[in-house]
Amino acid sequence: MLDGLQKAGIDLDQLAARAGLEPQDLRRPLTPQQADRLFVVALEMAPDPSAGISLGLQPMRAELFNVVGFAGMTSGTFGSGLVRIARYNALVSACRIEILDGADASEFRISHDGPQRPYSRTRIDIQMGTLLSFGRTFTERAIVPLRVSLSERPHYHPRYAELFGCPAHFDQSHDAIVFRRSDLDLPLVSANPHMAALFEEAAERDLRSSAGSERSTASAASAASAVRGALKQHLHLKVPTVAEVAGELKLSTRTLQRRLAQEGVRFTRLLDEARMELAQRHLLRGQASLTEIAHMLGFEEANSFFRFFKRWTGKTPADFRRSD
Repeated sequence: MLDGLQKAGIDLDQLAARAGLEPQDLRRPLTPQQADRLFVVALEMAPDPSAGISLGLQPMRAELFNVVGFAGMTSGTFGSGLVRIARYNALVSACRIEILDGADASEFRISHDGPQRPYSRTRIDIQMGTLLSFGRTFTERAIVPLRVSLSERPHYHPRYAELFGCPAHFDQSHDAIVFRRSDLDLPLVSANPHMAALFEEAAERDLRSSAGSERSTASAASAASAVRGALKQHLHLKVPTVAEVAGELKLSTRTLQRRLAQEGVRFTRLLDEARMELAQRHLLRGQASLTEIAHMLGFEEANSFFRFFKRWTGKTPADFRRSD
């Protein structure tokens, strides 16, 4: 983020001073209050309101990546890299990414958790641009999205079609970027299944730690995040029910379902996501047969697992294992 702000023409020393910080503070973890002030000031100093799009679309420097970025860039394909980024994004960003898969394309919905702030739109712009920049950088192909959707119409709205190079739809129910299946299947030049497994394990440890904190404060935390953590821990040989997950989170089934509804997610969707993420992890490790993986994920028949996996990824499990 700091690298991008500097490239956008913002003086970091001046940014720190205006935000009430020392320059060296920018290289350290900030409190929520400090980060909030920093983003407000950065938006005020930005050369134009659409700077978030340009910031997100800047070519990526791999050496600035953290464990989330490395887990993504060592994946086999653009699509599998985005799946990992979406799963672990909460470790590094206030933006949440939800994936809706279709036969010919996948929609990546982006939302900014927390109260509405002056920079909320900018954070979503950055995240949307970053997903595209990730694909272009590590496939070395000039990927163009199928479309982008915006929940509002900013006064700089013509910039979306101009910078993303695709149709832009405004006043929609959500913010999203949509990629063609053919682009999602493109291999990453940085693919390394062994390193991907190591980075994924590290990210999983961080995520479990985060999920433990969420479960201990489930009344204040995202219900969807807490459910994801619980499903990943208990999805083995059998499929946890919503009642069982609610009990794990010390909530009634009705309360959990209400909170999920308020966040706009369904338990079945979170279950499918957890199954898919675990399936890809088992396939990457290459230690279990496809039939064993199907049973570990609670599928009664291997064919049911194969159909499920292909519906989500457009590939059979065997094809995914070979390509990754």
